[in-house]
Amino acid sequence: KVLWSHREQEPIDGRAICMKNGRIYFFRFGSYLVCLDAKTGSEIWRRTRENAPKLFAALGEYQNRQDWRTNWRTTCYLKCSDQALYFAGPQIGELLAVSAEDGRVLWENPYSNFQLVLRDDGVYGISGQIDKHGSFKFEPLTGEVLAEIAKPRRACTRPTGSADAIFFRAEDGSVRLDTASLRPQWISPMRPVCQEGVTVANGLLYWW
Repeated sequence: KVLWSHREQEPIDGRAICMKNGRIYFFRFGSYLVCLDAKTGSEIWRRTRENAPKLFAALGEYQNRQDWRTNWRTTCYLKCSDQALYFAGPQIGELLAVSAEDGRVLWENPYSNFQLVLRDDGVYGISGQIDKHGSFKFEPLTGEVLAEIAKPRRACTRPTGSADAIFFRAEDGSVRLDTASLRPQWISPMRPVCQEGVTVANGLLYWW
C-alpha cells in the first residue's frame, strides 16, 4: 500500500534527490531545498530564497554546461552523508557543502569542475584535466584540505568508489587511487564510459 506521497508545485530536479540516515533531500534551483522524513513523508525543514538567502546566493543560477570537460546535464549534482549535503557538477558553479541538520552553508570551494566521491575519511574532489587544478581530499564538515592528489581525471568519466580505492579515467585508460597511500595507479588501457565510470561489484571491476 502507499505509505505516503509528496508533491511540489514546482517540479523537483531528479538530478538532485538523495537519501541517507532516514531522510530524503531534494532541490530545485532558485526555489527550494527540502528535507523529508523518509518513513512518514513529513517535512523536517525547507530552505528557500526568502529564509536562506546565503544558501541560495552560494548555489547561484543554473549553469547550462554540457560537454566532455564538465560532464553531461544528466549528472547528479547532489550527494549526501549523514551530516552534510554536497553540491558539485556541471549545473553549479562551485563545490558547496550544506548541513544535513538544517540546510545552513558549511563551506564553499570556488572551483567549478570537481566530481565527488564521499568516504568516511574525507570528501574526494577529482578535478578536470584541462583546468590545471588540483584534486583534493577535504575534511567533510570544514572543507579543510587534508591532501592534494597528484592526478586529475580525464574528460567526463565519473569517478566511482570501492572499499579501499577510487577509480576514474586518466591518461590513456583507467586509474585506481589507493585511498590509504593516495597514490594513483594506472591499471588498464580500457576507458570507462562517461555516464557510469568503473562499476565495482562481485569482487570485479566492470567497464560498460
